[in-house]
Amino acid sequence: MAITRVHHVGLVNGDLDHAKQILVEGFGLAVDEHRTPLPDGKQGYDGTTILEFPIGELFYEVAKPNDSESEPAKYLASTNGRGGMYYISLASNDMKGDIQGIVDRGGKLQGDWDGAGSVFIDPTTSLGLRIQITPEDNYFVHPYYKGNGNCTGLAHVGIAARNPEESRQFWGHILGLKEDKTEERGKDGPDPKRPPSAADDPVHLLEFPLGGTVIEISHPTTTESGTARLVASRAPLGAVYHHTAPFTPDVYRF
Repeated sequence: MAITRVHHVGLVNGDLDHAKQILVEGFGLAVDEHRTPLPDGKQGYDGTTILEFPIGELFYEVAKPNDSESEPAKYLASTNGRGGMYYISLASNDMKGDIQGIVDRGGKLQGDWDGAGSVFIDPTTSLGLRIQITPEDNYFVHPYYKGNGNCTGLAHVGIAARNPEESRQFWGHILGLKEDKTEERGKDGPDPKRPPSAADDPVHLLEFPLGGTVIEISHPTTTESGTARLVASRAPLGAVYHHTAPFTPDVYRF
């Protein structure tokens, strides 16, 4: 029994129409109107309104805060209204066993758990990342809501973190995921013989495959890069969400 895949990626945004424009017209996704009917979506967590956008075996959940005091609202304010990746939800086919294992290996839960439903890991034991463990529901989206085919899945979830051993301790030991050692790169810092590129931060990369996607963690090896500045400013407990990378079969069409 194990954590099986990324169930969904939770985004926070102050304008659902704008989010829909980007994800539908830009990415080619579709709103799952069966689960989150347009135009109003459905009520989400902490008083938010949400829309769901299927992408491969998971979905983007975009939440709009409807107040100024909830945690999603405070997060939105902390980004100067830009929003972004707020949490990820990981599916488990053995909630009791997986949660017990996480706790036994040093993780803690946020709040009380009912013993069956979804629960968040205490961010103080997950490097500051909001991570939910949720029961595997064998999510399958109706073909009508799969979009136009530009994006057919999520290649990886990108995280920036300060220390590779901290990352291995959490993702490998506490969560029990298996690292793909063949994909480790950048450990020795930037190659002095390679000319710098605008999109090539000097980072030490670790990858943890999970279902049809990958948790990709970037650890800065210098102090001047954009990734290093992000970690220094927004990862006080060790890590921060950086990006998601949709998979497209035709990058030129995208």
